[in-house]
Amino acid sequence: MAWAEEVFRGVAAKRLPGETEATWWVERDGEVWTYRVLASPYLPEEMRAFPHAQQVVRLEREVVRKGTGEVRRTVSHALTSLGPLEADALVLGRLMVGRWGIENASFWVRDVLFREDGSQVRGVGAEVLAALRAFLVSLLHLRGVRGKKAALEAFSFNPLSALRFLGLYAT
Repeated sequence: MAWAEEVFRGVAAKRLPGETEATWWVERDGEVWTYRVLASPYLPEEMRAFPHAQQVVRLEREVVRKGTGEVRRTVSHALTSLGPLEADALVLGRLMVGRWGIENASFWVRDVLFREDGSQVRGVGAEVLAALRAFLVSLLHLRGVRGKKAALEAFSFNPLSALRFLGLYAT
């Protein structure tokens, strides 16, 4: 990470040609999320060793809870094979933020609702169950089900409704 920090050390004072910056904010769940993204094609020697590395990206997140004023800040770095002509800071930032939105939506359901981390099934059985859970989460997303917890509870109380959801009509 020190390499990435070195790239962006002077950006506040002066941006070099090809370096881009983007800022945007989103309000959700009583919080204001502010994103600042910097992208630079100037890679230190150590970063050029990564195959196809074209740019280094810095994503700063600041989250302010409206009710309490509590502030959380995080910084992430990434290397990308997308060059400055293909993707500027805004595009790269949206890709980074969007990736975590997908990850969080899927993993939250699998971790919290399916309690996947607490499963004691091991070996091939664990792989099969993980694949089935991933399939069901994807199907719920695809069909636009917002109340995933309610849907899963309904399926557990009425297995025939789960079969109907899957397109299998039992008599």
